[in-house]
Amino acid sequence: PKGPNKMAEVQLEVQEVFAGKEAPSVLTGFRRLFYLVTPNETSFQTLEEVPPYIEQSTPYFFGMIVIEFLVACLKNKRSPVRLNDSISSLSAGMMSALSNLILEGIYLIPYVWVYENYRLMDLPWDSPITWWTAFILADFAYYWLHRMSHAGDVPLTTGVHHKYTQPSQTPPWKESILY
Repeated sequence: PKGPNKMAEVQLEVQEVFAGKEAPSVLTGFRRLFYLVTPNETSFQTLEEVPPYIEQSTPYFFGMIVIEFLVACLKNKRSPVRLNDSISSLSAGMMSALSNLILEGIYLIPYVWVYENYRLMDLPWDSPITWWTAFILADFAYYWLHRMSHAGDVPLTTGVHHKYTQPSQTPPWKESILY
């Protein structure tokens, strides 16, 4: 069939290739990129319901890198970042992602064991209070881990992501292997 239905099918196939079966809309993808989401959009009762956020956000992230490059080139008529900085940042990001695949299981096993054996109460998964509390506590924990990594107190967590010559979209990928 031709017409709007065929176009919708092609668009769905493209979304499936880039982001998995249940791809978000472009607007939702950009909102997720900047944490402009509501508790109802990001609260799930089971692990199977959680979308593959990393896979779905990667095209948007690389799109922002391309937009940054194009705007800088049009504005300055030269490349906005050094190629070696960008390659180093993206390589460090890939190493971090790879280590997360390995360490995720190591972190998850004790977490589930402690949760199953020592939890004080069950929090409602669909409550905005639970969502905001988890959001603030996770951000607080990440902030302090990041701060400790700059002090050199945590092994394998150096401040390498701050050692770049020009600000751009790629240095945030220079994360430690452990976080």
